[in-house]
Amino acid sequence: MDLTLQKNSSDKIIKNYENHIIYIDKDKYDSNIFVSKDFVIKWQIFDINEIVKDDLNDVLEYKPEILIIGTGLHPILPRTDIITQLHSNNIGVEFMSTDAACKTFNVLLQEDRNVIAGLVV
Repeated sequence: MDLTLQKNSSDKIIKNYENHIIYIDKDKYDSNIFVSKDFVIKWQIFDINEIVKDDLNDVLEYKPEILIIGTGLHPILPRTDIITQLHSNNIGVEFMSTDAACKTFNVLLQEDRNVIAGLVV
């Protein structure tokens, strides 16, 4: 899936996602990551079905406006306590397939929103 975008000030635009590899700028990632306009960090999660609040602590300190979670090939609904935690911190959250999360991240990044995506490859 090629992703085509307009010009943006961040170099963290997701260029492509295919065969469980995420391409950002000139780099490629074959492990789960968090990405924002400023950083890409490895996300130490082993099973998206077992996600807990502590799995998100690394990025919550950045106080994103929106957190997008790409759950792999299929969307997976999170536990309600995770949604409650994020909403209580005034963070919007969406869970969707990883390919949809990549597209949504790019759109929100272009709108200059404070967005972070957690992507499961």
